[in-house]
Amino acid sequence: MSTHYFIAIPIEAAELAAVQQAILPYYSYRRIYRPDEFHLTIQFLGGVDGEELDEVKEITRRISQETLPFTLTFHAIDHFGRADRPRVLTIVPDASDALQRFATALRQELVALIPNLDRKTFVPHVTLAKKWDKGERIAYVPPEFNVTESVEEVILYEVQPNHTPSYRAIEVFPLRRPEEDIWQSRLKFLT
Repeated sequence: MSTHYFIAIPIEAAELAAVQQAILPYYSYRRIYRPDEFHLTIQFLGGVDGEELDEVKEITRRISQETLPFTLTFHAIDHFGRADRPRVLTIVPDASDALQRFATALRQELVALIPNLDRKTFVPHVTLAKKWDKGERIAYVPPEFNVTESVEEVILYEVQPNHTPSYRAIEVFPLRRPEEDIWQSRLKFLT
């Protein structure tokens, strides 16, 4: 089996773990994501060879350096699949022009590089659980939450299905620092 990779935004907001714990009793899943596995996938790459992986890194590095940090806001639970037995339970961010621009730019260049890349429509979400187990979903009133996440980097992950956590960061790509941050950093150094 070849090694698979994906590019994602790490999601570190501890409040999402609390939301996950509050709603899981109403569902039945075989695979529950750990908080250190929370991420928002920009592009699944699947198996790529060494040369392609180097080019993926170069493209991701360049586009990340062209993108200023931005913020995502989460306040909605969603799912993929049937409402009574959803195959994937998610938390979704509010619409974000910055996220959409970044994802579109990165995905377009990656598809040009790797023609057989997954071209599914980009649907931003953070997976909380997947693989429905048994029974039906129990009706409940979703908790209210409003969680923000600062996006300052994207990560190239390697899938490790037999490990915990099941993803390993291969390389981190910081987004471009605003000029104000750069000047403040330089002033601190000079004083």
